[in-house]
Amino acid sequence: MKLESHKEYKTISGPSFFSFIKHFQLHPVFQLQRIMKDYNYDDIVRCSSFLYLINSPDIARLILNRDQKKFNQDDFVGKRTKTVFGKGLVTSQGEMWRNERKLLNPIFNSHGVHSFMKETICEIDKVIDRWDSFAKNKVVFDWVDEMGSLAIMVTGKVLFDCNFESNVKEIKEVVNGGTSYIVNGLPFFIPYWIPTFSHLKLRKINKRIDTIFNPIIDERLKKLNDRNDLSGALTSMLKKSNNSKQKRRLVLDEMKTMLSGAYFPVASCLSMIWYILGKNPEYITKLNVEIRNTPKGYIFTEHFYKDFPFTTSVVYESMRLFPVAFSIWRKSKVSQEIDMYKIPKGKTVCISLFNIHRNPKFWKDPEIFDPSRFQGENLNNRPKHHFMPFGWGNRKCIGDYYALMVVFLTLIRVFKKFDIDIIPNQKLIIKKAPLISPKKVYGKVSLVGE
Repeated sequence: MKLESHKEYKTISGPSFFSFIKHFQLHPVFQLQRIMKDYNYDDIVRCSSFLYLINSPDIARLILNRDQKKFNQDDFVGKRTKTVFGKGLVTSQGEMWRNERKLLNPIFNSHGVHSFMKETICEIDKVIDRWDSFAKNKVVFDWVDEMGSLAIMVTGKVLFDCNFESNVKEIKEVVNGGTSYIVNGLPFFIPYWIPTFSHLKLRKINKRIDTIFNPIIDERLKKLNDRNDLSGALTSMLKKSNNSKQKRRLVLDEMKTMLSGAYFPVASCLSMIWYILGKNPEYITKLNVEIRNTPKGYIFTEHFYKDFPFTTSVVYESMRLFPVAFSIWRKSKVSQEIDMYKIPKGKTVCISLFNIHRNPKFWKDPEIFDPSRFQGENLNNRPKHHFMPFGWGNRKCIGDYYALMVVFLTLIRVFKKFDIDIIPNQKLIIKKAPLISPKKVYGKVSLVGE
């Protein structure tokens, strides 16, 4: 759309080049928060020539409602993401994206996801049953590592009908290595064909991922499509086509995307929840009361969340304070006006969900952990788009139902079986990754009743 030259727009202030890179050693999430505070929580801050930082949920909603029409993913973060995930759902656009979304919607809608609840619970129990020895020997262990193993095991069974137990260590390495590429380096994109150290490392990672998934594809191609899971849907596409090299590459990219998207966010979210509970142990007691008061023989249905209102408020408040995917990046395809702000063509916009969820214009005492924000009138009177941990609009994360199901069921199964003791006063050190996850969270467990 052509902008009128005489029109007056709201002023957008921001740091100079040197001011912007001065705190480049910080994790990006904290660097962007610092900029928001330095500029008095302005709706938009212009970060030199690099990007426009979005701190307002109202502006974010307007941008995401225009997603792919007036914005695309051709910014430097989007290009790095595409380098890692190829043509999977996260990075595809246009007709390809619509076809992929149509194929995967039946798997990731609420009914599709919750049809695998029994298998999810079984995989969760397999992991936490190992904690019996931790309880017996009073072992202090790393909850981040255990949540990673749990998320991988559930992902393997539910999405791929595979036992990933022997692949846990390798999957952690390749996903952590691949995703760290997205946030490492200066704010511009170096083409993948240039043999930088990071590109050579990423090529090795991609080969390792292919060696995990190629046998799964071959095995599923031999079977009838008797499960409505991810690998079944993708291999059915190959059965209907000529199974060309190009088609197989697309399937491999989609599997890689969904493995990372199912494992890493779930593990990160659960790890952050344990860290937060360690800082707020009074909520552990409250969770114990709600979860252990469920009747014996309780049957989980698609709508079991309503039976755990306090657990829900704890999960959502944790996701507000530490939204796992802390930012959404887009590039303006045209010069345009958004709420009287001018966004020039070709400029990168960074929607900081972390900043939006901690902006005092929209949240009272935003740095405080307060689950009551998601209870009663506090919840009902707040605009829905002020809380967007999975994004907003047509390209909102397709895995939201899956992630919430695994997170809730993990908390319920753990609290049912164990008393939790997270070591207090642990320093929060965030992994260098495009998601927010603590590096380590230490704690102990003891069996209920012992």
